Amino acid sequence: KRRRLHNVIQELRGNVRVFARIRPFLPGDNVDDDTRPCITHKSEKSLKLRMSEDEPWQHNFTFDAVFPPSAGQEAVFNEASEFIQSALDGYNVCLFSYGQTGSGKTHTMQGSGVGQMRGIIPRSIEQVGKCKLKLEKEGWKYDMRVSFLELYNESIRDLLRDEENEDVKHDIKVNKDGKRYVSNLTMKPIDPNDADAVEAVMRQAALCRSVASTDMNA
Repeated sequence: KRRRLHNVIQELRGNVRVFARIRPFLPGDNVDDDTRPCITHKSEKSLKLRMSEDEPWQHNFTFDAVFPPSAGQEAVFNEASEFIQSALDGYNVCLFSYGQTGSGKTHTMQGSGVGQMRGIIPRSIEQVGKCKLKLEKEGWKYDMRVSFLELYNESIRDLLRDEENEDVKHDIKVNKDGKRYVSNLTMKPIDPNDADAVEAVMRQAALCRSVASTDMNA
């Protein structure tokens, strides 16, 4: 009954939702203290922007949720956690961040450390771990594994690969049940309730990511 009601609520709220997060100025941006941003938070679901400081605030956009620069990682995850529950209930779920280089995608999704700066991915794993502990008390048994990949220049890269598997090719294939999967992808056993193990996986993936210099992060 809980599963059915949760799914009904998600459908009423929208199976596809778009959130906007406004990144604050950072020390590396080299801006003056009195610099005004071109994007400002208007309400819980809207923001406004202008193309230059001389232009009035005339561009307004509405989203399912808008997070101001002061919003922390927990506030962002609280909005996404309902989708994690849907995944635990057996539904296919996709969460992704989109934005230009340096806009805060990695910070939002991965974050850093094991405290309040954790992003959506480690917090999602934690939520899965809590569910695992609850159901194990009812007799369930789990074998959990994790993979981590990136798409870079139209190529699939395994971020948990060993050095000897550096040149292994990956393809998107369809199995006999009609489900898609990525070939030759590393699957690592993990205890979602082991914060250090989760952080180790996140750290390895971060080290293997492709990082290119652009005008935004040079």
